[in-house]
Amino acid sequence: MSDKPRFRILSEEVVHRAGMPDVVNPYWLAEEPEPHPNPEKGCIRRGICCRSSQGWFGPGEVDKAAAHSGMEPDDFVRTYLVIDDHEIDGEPVYVFAPVKLGRDNKPAIPPASRVDALYRALRGTCVFFKDNGCSIYPVRPMECEAYVCTNEPEDNLSHEAIARLWRA
Repeated sequence: MSDKPRFRILSEEVVHRAGMPDVVNPYWLAEEPEPHPNPEKGCIRRGICCRSSQGWFGPGEVDKAAAHSGMEPDDFVRTYLVIDDHEIDGEPVYVFAPVKLGRDNKPAIPPASRVDALYRALRGTCVFFKDNGCSIYPVRPMECEAYVCTNEPEDNLSHEAIARLWRA
């Protein structure tokens, strides 16, 4: 038995060795994906972004996604979405985003909740990511539709731009 100190991170036992763990937490990995074969086509459904950062819905899109899922908008929100916000001109603007799933495949926070800074910092799989693809792909959130994984962050649709649409 080793005398190295042990501790648990996200249910994984980790052994410290000279300040470095023997096991790397998978949430901290910075995987380098294969180059995008055709960035002009946008999403090619590899799911890299779906497993780490959920896209925000634009105004009117929740109704379309709910109809696509055969649900009423209120039920759709209470089942699949959280309420995020972005400050515009000193005022919070509230938006809908898919809930993140934890490692247990359950919502990281209850659907229809307002998110906090900790939730924003957590990585988690989008509730709609199933069988290596988006289960609501034809009506996916505006941010997901516009996102191109090979773009620089500033070249993709920003949360500020989506919040401005909600404000309008």
